[in-house]
Amino acid sequence: MKTMEHDHRVLITNDKPEALAPLFKERFPDLTIRFLSDADTLDATLAEFNPTVIFAYPGEPVPKSKFPVMINHPSVQWISNSGAGVEHMGQWNSKEKIVTNASGVNAPFLAQYAIAAHMSANIGMPLYARQQRQKLWRMEEWQPFDDRRFCIIGLGNIGQAVAGYAKALNLRVVGTRGIARPTPNVDEVYDSDNIMRALTGAEFVSVHTALTPETKGMISDDAFAAMADGAIFLNASRGAVVDEDALLRALDSGKVKTAILDVFQQEPLPKDHPLWEHESVIVTPHMADSVKDWHVNNARAFCDNLDRWLAGDQLQNIVDPKKGY
Repeated sequence: MKTMEHDHRVLITNDKPEALAPLFKERFPDLTIRFLSDADTLDATLAEFNPTVIFAYPGEPVPKSKFPVMINHPSVQWISNSGAGVEHMGQWNSKEKIVTNASGVNAPFLAQYAIAAHMSANIGMPLYARQQRQKLWRMEEWQPFDDRRFCIIGLGNIGQAVAGYAKALNLRVVGTRGIARPTPNVDEVYDSDNIMRALTGAEFVSVHTALTPETKGMISDDAFAAMADGAIFLNASRGAVVDEDALLRALDSGKVKTAILDVFQQEPLPKDHPLWEHESVIVTPHMADSVKDWHVNNARAFCDNLDRWLAGDQLQNIVDPKKGY
C-alpha cells in the first residue's frame, strides 16, 4: 500500500551529514528528514522526533550497542543498516519491524580487495616487504594460480563477486552457501553442513559468510587441518567466524602460509595481540570496502529502498532475524 511522504519521518545517523544532505534533499524534497551526528543526543531525538524510518551507519556516530534501542523505539517501523552485518541489532519482531542491510552495495569493491590480497600473498609480497626492511636481495619462485583450489566460505553477494574474479584467473573455484545450488563461476558448491568437503585441499580460502550462531567459530582447528599445507587464508567477514587461537596454531605450524585479516574478534585489534607481530599475517583495519564515497553509495541504495517503501513495494535486502542475513 502506497504511503504519503508526510506520513513518515526519517532519521539518518551519520557523522558527516553535509556530504549526504544534498542527495536526500534532491531525492525527497517533501519528506521530513533529520540528521543525527551526536550519539549523546540519540535518546532525546528518538523521544522528540519519533522517526518511522531510520538509516544508520554503525559507529558513525551511534555505537552498535545503541542499535537495539533504535529498532525497539515504538515509532520505528523500518531500520536500514548501512553495513551488511546486523549481529549488533539484537532481536526484533519481524511482524512489527523491518530490518534491511546494505548487502551487495559495495560487494564489487570488497571482492577486489580479496582477490588482490590473495594475489599479493601468492606472489610473496609479504616476504619481499620483510626482505626490503632488511635490505635483503633474495628471489623466491612462486606458483601461478592455474587450476588451484580456491575455496569461498559464503557465496552471497560478496562471495559471488570474488568467484567471478577467481574464475577469470583460471582458479578451480569451490564454495559454500546455505543451500547447495548451481552458482555462477563456481565449480563445486556445498551446503553449510559440508564446509569440510569444500575446504579439503584448498590452497586459498576466502571467508565472506555472515556471522550467525551457526558460523561463530566455524573456522576451527579442524577447518585449518582440512586445508592444503601452506594455504593462503583471508577473512573479510566477521572476526568471530574464526577461532583466532586455532589460526595462530595453523600459522605457527606452517599449515597457513599467509593470513590476510580485515576483521577480528575484538576491534580495534588490541595492541598486545600476537597477530600484530606475526610475520605471516597482514592486518588491515576493517577497511576492505571502505572505498572512496562508500557513504554516498550506501545512501543511494537506501534512497532506492526508500522509494520502494513510499510506493508500498517490497523492500530489498530484508534481514531474517532468525538467520541474521
